Amino acid sequence: MINIAFIRTAFLKPLELGLQKKYGINLAELGIPTQLLKEPTSLIPFNDYLHWLERIETLTADPAYMIKIAADLTFENIGAIGNWYVTCPDLALAFRRINHGISCLQSGASYHGEQSGKIVKWVYNNSYAHGRAASFDSLKVAILFTQVTRNYMGDNYTPLKIELSGVEIVDPAIQQFFGCPITWQASATKVWLNLSILEHGNQRPLPIIKPILVSNLQLDDLLNMPQPQDIAKVMFEVINYSRYYGFPNLDFVAEKIGLSKQQLQRRLHDNGWTFMGTTNYILCNLAIKYMLSGMSINNIAAALGYSNVQSFNKAFKRNRGLTPAQYQHKLLERSLS
Repeated sequence: MINIAFIRTAFLKPLELGLQKKYGINLAELGIPTQLLKEPTSLIPFNDYLHWLERIETLTADPAYMIKIAADLTFENIGAIGNWYVTCPDLALAFRRINHGISCLQSGASYHGEQSGKIVKWVYNNSYAHGRAASFDSLKVAILFTQVTRNYMGDNYTPLKIELSGVEIVDPAIQQFFGCPITWQASATKVWLNLSILEHGNQRPLPIIKPILVSNLQLDDLLNMPQPQDIAKVMFEVINYSRYYGFPNLDFVAEKIGLSKQQLQRRLHDNGWTFMGTTNYILCNLAIKYMLSGMSINNIAAALGYSNVQSFNKAFKRNRGLTPAQYQHKLLERSLS
């Protein structure tokens, strides 16, 4: 069974900002391709994200690095979509918007509220988080939740309790940041809040609500998050991801999916696909997206992992019946008509 969760590059932006400011570390030092970091809506297999969280601990030599960069771990630092989450008239609306809208940024995880009497628990549940990185991931989300609450209730607001997944990270800065009882190795990340703060409004002035203008291309990107077991969409996104590391190859894709090459080929065959045919189809679709953004043919070929533009031209013509230059000219004519 193919079962993969994804997270968008945009979700790494607050992490990148904090690491640069606190430790002088760029995410490129983790071996992340530069082009991937330039495209905030690109999708990353969640297992790679977890691996990077563990690598950051090694680079910083600080198990509590996540809490040391807490000031930068905000939804606002994610970008336009992050700002949309928190530009609500009150906390209750932001709470709901984040819980519903986060599926645009991450798959395979649940963001929701649990009410118990006069307490509401803001819950992040992710069965794909594992190992040492589960602690970092859980702590990051608890910080994000707490930052949102303080946006509306003031910097001194303290949650009632924090539950964190993973093995405990021992550092006084964690207690200092949250200011409440903290437990580790919980089944899910939970930030306990007084229900009253969702019912009675803000302690701070209302945020300025700005409209978000989204282009057709941006909308395409925000709506492409696959469900973890949707083989067609998962294959599309894993092959898309692999081309940041060079032209997609069977070994790389099989490793990311967690299958042997033979198993992957059988899965593709069962659906009437071949690896190369699927790859060329996907790359041609991505090429058109880049054309619509105004990218040159040479740059498109490089971005898709082709070793030379001639190989790209041949593959594109086989799939679309036109060369990339001819297709791009056709798109331009349509835009001008």
